[in-house]
Amino acid sequence: MDFPGVALVTGGASGIGKATALRFAAEGCKRIAIADVNLALLQKTESEISSTYPEVAVKAILLDVRSQASVQAAVDEVVATFGRIDYCANVAGILRFGDTVVLSASDFELVYQVNLRGVFFCAKAEISQMLKQEPLVSKDSPWPARGAIVNVSSQAGLMGNGDLPCYVATKHGVVGLSKSDGLKYAAKGIRVNALCPGTIETPILGDLPQGEAGAKRAAERTREIAMGRVGQPDEIAHCVMFLTSGRSSFVTATTLAAHGGLR
Repeated sequence: MDFPGVALVTGGASGIGKATALRFAAEGCKRIAIADVNLALLQKTESEISSTYPEVAVKAILLDVRSQASVQAAVDEVVATFGRIDYCANVAGILRFGDTVVLSASDFELVYQVNLRGVFFCAKAEISQMLKQEPLVSKDSPWPARGAIVNVSSQAGLMGNGDLPCYVATKHGVVGLSKSDGLKYAAKGIRVNALCPGTIETPILGDLPQGEAGAKRAAERTREIAMGRVGQPDEIAHCVMFLTSGRSSFVTATTLAAHGGLR
């Protein structure tokens, strides 16, 4: 794939975000910004990219997506460093269990602030920048593009779950926001899509216990997956590559579900 522009990955310190940043580097993107609220892990990811791909310029930025000012400052820093932003993966997210009766108002507010309002802040700042910049042409498409954004939702954005009402609601919101922005800015050369991963082996799942309890938990995770296994972060990163590259030049305002065949 050809990535002549600049990539920005939020939630880039671990999980899908880290895998996405590493995959951008592996696919030849030479300018990558990674942003996260966990500075220690973020710097480890920055070091890993730099050591593995010394030809890549990587910038680590402390970011709290709950703050519009923090998001705007991060985007401004990327532009000040690299001159533009072309490929955005908005990955940062959290999960809290609890049905509507049990879930606290504070937990609902936190999940909303990170998962939906945070994606809105990121998209707002990213699209605003993309509208200002001249389009680029990649080797993968003859069509000039000002930018491509992938907002990471979840399989929970496509279905219900009685134990995750807040997570489900915010992830449905990410799908709706992506479809709306994808329609609005398509004529300006900006594509926006939602990516809906299934159960992926990331820190958000938590560590499995040992022994019989761990085996039972693993079985529960895979019971509804036709492939019989959970996904890996790099498998989702490959989806981000497609959706941000010129190879998906006619794809916008839609969702890509990567869940291993959800029954």
